[in-house]
Amino acid sequence: MSAELPKLRSRLEAIPIRQGSELHIALRDLEGLNPDTLVLSPQAYFLVTLMDGSNSMVDIQAAFMRRFGSMLFREDLDGLVRELDTYLFLENENSRSRAQQLITEFRNQPSRPAFHAGISYEADAEALRTQLQSFFSPENGGPGDPKPAASGRSILGLMAPHIDLRTGGPCFAYAYKALLEASPIHTCIVLGTGHEPLPNYFALSRKDFETPLGLLSADNDFIDELASRCSLDLFADEFAHRREHTIEFQTLFLKLLLPEVKIVPILCSFGVEEMEPPAEAILHMTLSLQESLASSPRQVCLLSSVDLAHIGPRYGDPFRPHAGTVREHDEADHRLLETISSADAEGFASILVRERNRRRICGLPPLYLMLKALEGTAVGELLNYDSTEVDGEGSFVTFASMAFYERKP
Repeated sequence: MSAELPKLRSRLEAIPIRQGSELHIALRDLEGLNPDTLVLSPQAYFLVTLMDGSNSMVDIQAAFMRRFGSMLFREDLDGLVRELDTYLFLENENSRSRAQQLITEFRNQPSRPAFHAGISYEADAEALRTQLQSFFSPENGGPGDPKPAASGRSILGLMAPHIDLRTGGPCFAYAYKALLEASPIHTCIVLGTGHEPLPNYFALSRKDFETPLGLLSADNDFIDELASRCSLDLFADEFAHRREHTIEFQTLFLKLLLPEVKIVPILCSFGVEEMEPPAEAILHMTLSLQESLASSPRQVCLLSSVDLAHIGPRYGDPFRPHAGTVREHDEADHRLLETISSADAEGFASILVRERNRRRICGLPPLYLMLKALEGTAVGELLNYDSTEVDGEGSFVTFASMAFYERKP
């Protein structure tokens, strides 16, 4: 793309933040070419929104004059473009070269590194062990220490959050207490919510996952079985696993509590648009997973890594939430959770399609896939429900944990 027609990369996220009395925009890279965040003034962000590859530098200057009534000097605009290029936020050879470098590096790594260690959770093994165990403490809102195989029930599926561990840790703990107390499992199919588009909707990996507590091995027998039954290229978008946290967070608890369990890591990414009706590729993957589960000689559990509603200015809402807003979404969440607990995949999807997912439920793809696989065989029990405020504007996220046990005849 010509420097005269600057174009912003598509996989960027703009987050409104307040600095003093001024509202600014934090621009960050969802693809991870650059881990740093660029904070822009409202005027600079206005300029950035015009950088779609069709507006020339002169066009952008003219638009600025019309909007703000003052002249934008070319050297100032050039400086902004250079800064965006330095951050790799522009679609050009510089960012494409960096992307290819990262893809090659990831492809050549024998295991998937713990990308968020030392950022979202403790990187030291003992410190992490202490951190994770603290989430089970009733004093911290947790369920108490798990007792291995205490319930003896067959667990077929699990819903756990992927919210920041520091705020959602106890909700994670409720899910994993249920898993540890159920009958032993051999394999956990971890269905992560992909936060970036996947052309094939699903991304599978054969890589073992590194954690500060040690390596969590992939179940390559199950992975090969699934890949042989599915005609989609499930490994085409494997690079999406590099920095996605929704599977990584689950591996920490699995390694702590079930260190010998094997995993099948699958990122899932599609929206309500692909569910009217469900795209053929989604239905094909669902059938392939069902057949693979039916042919497995070992005990397998599906695990969906999902959050629920995302409400407030941080997520694009024009209002600041209040106590009534929280109650409204609490009630809506519990109606949705009732449908989920019956393993009603189509009922769950139809609610989000009807609402156009206006509440931004961050878990449609993995939940739909899991519920389709569990239809008629499992019933869910809600374990924990919670919410957390994520900024000074009252924006909040809701989340829950649920266990799906084998349905009795």
